[in-house]
Amino acid sequence: MPNSRAGRTESSGQALVIMVAAIVAMLAVAGLVVDGGNAWANQRIAQNGSDAAAEAGAVVLAQRLAGATAPVAGWDATVNGAITSSAAGNGITVGAAYYTDICGIPLKSDGSAALTASGAYDFASAQRVGSGLPTVVSSTPDCPNRTVGPVAGVIVLAQKVLQTYLAGVVGFNSISINTQSTAATGYLQESCAATQGEACALLPVAIPVDILSCDGSGNPVLAQPLTAWNADGKTVYKVPLCKNGPGNVGWLDWTPPAGGTSELIQSILTPDNPAIALPSWQYVTATGNVNSLGVETALRTYDGMDVMIPQFDWTCGPGPNGSPSNALVKSPTDNYGCLSATTNDLGGNGSNQWYRIPSFAHFRMCIITDADCAAAGVAYGAYVNGNNSTVCDTGNGATACLVGKFESIVGEGTIAAGFGGGSGNSKAIGVQLLK
Repeated sequence: MPNSRAGRTESSGQALVIMVAAIVAMLAVAGLVVDGGNAWANQRIAQNGSDAAAEAGAVVLAQRLAGATAPVAGWDATVNGAITSSAAGNGITVGAAYYTDICGIPLKSDGSAALTASGAYDFASAQRVGSGLPTVVSSTPDCPNRTVGPVAGVIVLAQKVLQTYLAGVVGFNSISINTQSTAATGYLQESCAATQGEACALLPVAIPVDILSCDGSGNPVLAQPLTAWNADGKTVYKVPLCKNGPGNVGWLDWTPPAGGTSELIQSILTPDNPAIALPSWQYVTATGNVNSLGVETALRTYDGMDVMIPQFDWTCGPGPNGSPSNALVKSPTDNYGCLSATTNDLGGNGSNQWYRIPSFAHFRMCIITDADCAAAGVAYGAYVNGNNSTVCDTGNGATACLVGKFESIVGEGTIAAGFGGGSGNSKAIGVQLLK
């Protein structure tokens, strides 16, 4: 007679094994759903933290680009500290960080490209942040052709480790999320439209990229040799408004040719500039009294504040029906697109001229409570109404002026090292997340 109890025991054992296996399988599936979903949700968090760490390092390099005094610890240690601090605050661990040029290409210690023969990144030979800045071997990067420039950014390789909830049943006690982020600094290449926010607003006035003066007759002249404004945030400049003529500080009209004084005042009080690419040609405001009390009052609403202003390096004569070509605005051999071939960089006359804008600058308008401005004997940021020779005349006969300090302020936007930014430290500097 068969042993039914033994048969039942064997069947029960098999069922138990199957049941355990089923439970493990169910837990594995649940772990995939729960822990996989958690990892997916944290991927974006980890990437944001990695991006922030790269941008923190690039901000320090932006300060260096702006000519700031080197920190006591040195630039390399300060970059490293900024990256590490940002990463810790975002709950990620930096595995390694490497220096790059403005194109995001990693650099070797000698400043050459850390690339393999196939063009891939060669981190094994790249200069790690914390080991010193790479040597400068080139000042003209060419991103498409992978010709590197000086150090301008960082690549951050980071990791976020998550402890699993259910996947440990099948041997996965933790999940590692790996990220890579690159950020670089350079000169801002464009502005957004004023309708997109306060950071996009431009004051409708153009100042030369180099220091401007007036001659004895009140005509505008550039300092010789050409000297860029010093963006140290301390030096108070009295930017003279000379007679209307080529090279003078110019009031811009975003919607030429009509408008005049009332439109200028409105554009000052409520910025309405479109997005401005660099470089580009912009038209001087239509004829009107730019030295009116209304213009001065509008400008003084910015006393003590930072404003972003266009800078020009070339003027052109044609009126709005014969505008210079923005397609050629980068070409010196084509007169930068100016239709009236001039022999110098100051073509045009009075209000019938265009300005070539290669850069923006950050300018802090003076106020009496600013110690530097008070020491310079000025209480306001604008003296454009009436005869203000007591304040504005620095031996150049100027009777009107804008007064303030060029500052290096780091913003976010499209950056480049070539056209649009120039090389002077009064240019507006930006940080861009490359990838």
